[in-house]
Amino acid sequence: MVTIKVGALADSGDLYPFIPLIEGKIKPEGFNLEIEVIPTVQDVNEKVLKKEVDVSVPSAAMYPYIQDDYYIMSNAVASAVDGITGMPILASKEMSLDEVKKSRLIVHGPNTSAFTLYKLLIGKYGKLVIIKRVLDEIKGLGTEGDVLVAVHEIKMMYAMQKLGVKYYKIGSMWDMWKNVSNNAPMPMGMVVVSKELGKDLALKFKEVYEKSKKYAEKNLQEIIPKDVEIMREAQGANLDKEIVEKTIWADIQEYNVPENEVIKGLETFYRLTEEKGILPKVKKLDLI
Repeated sequence: MVTIKVGALADSGDLYPFIPLIEGKIKPEGFNLEIEVIPTVQDVNEKVLKKEVDVSVPSAAMYPYIQDDYYIMSNAVASAVDGITGMPILASKEMSLDEVKKSRLIVHGPNTSAFTLYKLLIGKYGKLVIIKRVLDEIKGLGTEGDVLVAVHEIKMMYAMQKLGVKYYKIGSMWDMWKNVSNNAPMPMGMVVVSKELGKDLALKFKEVYEKSKKYAEKNLQEIIPKDVEIMREAQGANLDKEIVEKTIWADIQEYNVPENEVIKGLETFYRLTEEKGILPKVKKLDLI
């Protein structure tokens, strides 16, 4: 029997659809799953680039580099449609956008959607600082870097308050994105499936993923304790249940954007980034 290697990202919003599979609440038929929890988005991006996993959750910005090797699951593209998770730009002091362009910029990886959107929408920065883990990013604001593109806004604001880190919100990627994209959804992350599995098996995985996702959304109170446990082990982050729940609810909206809108967002994102020479050309959106 075929074994599919799954790299689940240790982030509450991206993790929740996989928890029923991890816990055995939903079982695949006709194939086995080998599930690894990967701590950071940049680690995921590197693993899909090296084809070390059959299924994972890379940044939308990674797709041009892996388009020959992976399908995009059309029911699993995280797309922001409002400012709730719209990637705010946080700074260690009050500053103008011109000052932001000269500052030390903290992002969680060179191939992330956050950094790609920054390059597309703002462009310049003084020095790039890569800090992979969310809590380490927060601790780095004001010491290692001056400006931070915050992907997980709810978690980020909560953690900053808990750590006593003072921040200033300078703007948000979403506000800038909606102006250049004609209000298209803003792609953030996506679940991809290796083409080496073949389309039939990839579609079978898509079905079981959808069952797992729906189970999680209907049984959140059952899922959240496991989410908190995994986050604690993988991230060293001891988050309150309330914060995890709020993060998941925000991401449920992102993962349930209608498919035609998801496609519109992806096409706009790849067209704009190609035109500016930021990402390679996407030959075809290979969705299943």
